[in-house]
Amino acid sequence: MLFAIDMPKAKGKKKKRVPVPRKKGRKPSSYIMPDWLHWTVTFILIALISAGAYFLFLRPYLYRLRPCSGTREYGVCLPSGFLCYGIDISHHQGSIDWDMVAQASVENPIRFVIMKATEGSSFTDPDYADNIRRARDAGFVCGVYHFYSPMASPQKQAENYINTVKLAKGDFVPVVDVERSGRSSDELQRELLVFLKALETHYGAKPIIYASSKFRKRHLYNAEFDSYPFWVAHYYVARPGTDKPWRLWQFTDHASVAGIDGYADFNVFRGTESDFNAIRLK
Repeated sequence: MLFAIDMPKAKGKKKKRVPVPRKKGRKPSSYIMPDWLHWTVTFILIALISAGAYFLFLRPYLYRLRPCSGTREYGVCLPSGFLCYGIDISHHQGSIDWDMVAQASVENPIRFVIMKATEGSSFTDPDYADNIRRARDAGFVCGVYHFYSPMASPQKQAENYINTVKLAKGDFVPVVDVERSGRSSDELQRELLVFLKALETHYGAKPIIYASSKFRKRHLYNAEFDSYPFWVAHYYVARPGTDKPWRLWQFTDHASVAGIDGYADFNVFRGTESDFNAIRLK
C-alpha cells in the first residue's frame, strides 16, 4: 500500500505592484451660477424672444386692429391727406382681372399701377407685357420698375430694362427697386448711379428710386441721390420714418383688392396734381 506524502508548496516570489501614474487633468468645476446672474440671463433671453416675436409676427396684426382715424378700405386703414392711391405688382400676383381692379372702389379709386418688368442683367417678368397692356387699357397711370442687383453689371442691367420697357407718354418715369447692398455701400452707390444715368439719358427723365427708409439711410446716404424722386417703403407706421423728401409711400403689403388673389402692396402719392404730372413722361 502506497501512502501519499504531502510535500510543502514552494513559495514563489511576490510580484511588486507598479503604481499606475494618474493622468493629469483639470479638476471638475464646482462653479455654480449665482441666482442673480441666472435670473438676469433668463430675463434678457425672454426679452429678446418677445421683441423678435412682436416685430416679426404681432406688430402687423396689432397695427391693423388699431382704431382707424381715416378711411378703412381695401382691408387697411388708408392714410388721409394724400392726392391718390396706387398698387405695385409683379408675376407673384398671378393673373389679374384689371376690370375688377378699376372698379374696386368709387370713394378711393386706384389711380396708378407700378409693375415689375426686369431684374438683374437678363430676367424679364413673364407677366409684364400682359400686365402693362391691360392696365393701360383699364385707364391706369402705369409705372414700370427694375429690381436692381448689386452683383450684376449696371450697364447690362440698364440694357435689360431699356430693351424690355417701352414707356409711353403719360407713364411714370422709370423706377428702380433697390433692396440689396451687395459688397459695400460705396460700390452700390457708384454702380447704381451708372445705372440711373443710363436710364435718364435714354428716357429723358430722372428715375424714381424705391427703397425702405432704413435701407436708404444705411446704404444710399450719398447726397447725389437726393435729386431723384423717392418712393419710400415703411409699413405699420402713421408716417414714413425718413428725413428725405418723398413722393410715393408704400405703407402696407396687406391690401385686399378685387381682381387680385391674395394681398397687394398699397401706396399713396404725396403732392399736388402738378407734382403728380411731374413724374410722368411728357
